[in-house]
Amino acid sequence: MIGRELSTGSASIDGEHVAAFAAALGDPNPAYRGPGATAPLTYPIAFMTQAMSGGMDTFLELGLNFMTLVHGEQEFEYLRPLRVGEALTLTSRVGDVYEKTGSSGTLDFVVLETEAKDAKGTPVFFSRNTLISKRI
Repeated sequence: MIGRELSTGSASIDGEHVAAFAAALGDPNPAYRGPGATAPLTYPIAFMTQAMSGGMDTFLELGLNFMTLVHGEQEFEYLRPLRVGEALTLTSRVGDVYEKTGSSGTLDFVVLETEAKDAKGTPVFFSRNTLISKRI
């Protein structure tokens, strides 16, 4: 399953949405507003669910227990800032699958990786999202 592509989609970086996102963070930085604005570093979380939307069948195939599923970790690696007005292509895939057993039982880990590219096909950022599910 490692390497299996989950979905390919797109995301547009909208100026109003970026400004509202920054306001929700309580961040008054003018770089997030107006002409030539960029997005806060955590902004991609606003569209990561869309990027992974094709993964449900894979998650079921892996036998994840959705009643115990938790978001364990999120990591972003940026090659440049996200610019208001640009459209990104997002491709998500399974990066890793492993388990750990402890005193409370077995935990299943799935690492989802997403790559975002700009209109020229140049990578903009990578994301790694770790999901954890307690096996029953």
